[in-house]
Amino acid sequence: MVGRLTSLLLAATGVVAQMVSSSGGTDTVTVPAGSTIIIIATNAGGGASWQNVNPPMAGTTGTPQTHQVTVGGAELVYTPNTINAAVGDYVQFNFMSQNHTVTQSAFTTPCVNAGMFDSQFMPNMNNATNPPPAMKLQVNTTSPQWFYCKQKTPTPHCGKGMTFSINPTADKTQAMFQAMAIQQNGTASGTAPPAPPPAAPPAPPAATTAAAPPPATSIASGTGSTDGTGACQCSCLCGVASFPNAVEQGLGNFGGMSGALPASNAEVQISG
Repeated sequence: MVGRLTSLLLAATGVVAQMVSSSGGTDTVTVPAGSTIIIIATNAGGGASWQNVNPPMAGTTGTPQTHQVTVGGAELVYTPNTINAAVGDYVQFNFMSQNHTVTQSAFTTPCVNAGMFDSQFMPNMNNATNPPPAMKLQVNTTSPQWFYCKQKTPTPHCGKGMTFSINPTADKTQAMFQAMAIQQNGTASGTAPPAPPPAAPPAPPAATTAAAPPPATSIASGTGSTDGTGACQCSCLCGVASFPNAVEQGLGNFGGMSGALPASNAEVQISG
């Protein structure tokens, strides 16, 4: 266990390392240089001694703080799942049951290995190793850093929200990072959230009742004759219903225009 951890973490600093596996063979691990964390030491657990990997970074001021983070255990979580660390601070990951990793990713793809730091699997079945296996890192940037567990058995741990962050911001929060991990369910593509339902069509205008048309007006025929002067004598038989009501006739109202009517045109006799 100690040999494997040491060689992997040496590789995280940009070193191509060869290590002796538990079966006696050798494995080669390469991790790009320029990592935003420095591997300080590892511990195989169970009372083993710490194995120094790199000296602490120089030039830091003050007393660095050591942030303790529990990996796994009773639930698929990092506890705590986010920390704020100053440059020079240490982060110690303590690996509990069953078998987890601390793997660096990008913010937008929480469950995809970014090719930077990766602890590889750290088994501690049923917490049988006590104290647990551990590794200590040193932070060398205040920029946000994002991590997840890449275990996929029996279910993707990242898809269950097993994520961790160092120095998240107001625009890129741990809650957002974890939500994307759950949405993507341990894959890079994920499933897009369902589209919102289409807007409801506008309600039709309220029905209006058309005004009833006025009753038809009937014309009663009559008889009559005119003489040579243009005067006429005529008659018609009209019932009461043939005349409009008094209001429509304008009875009792005043109005009109002044004028004159020739007497010959006014000689009209109406009988009825």
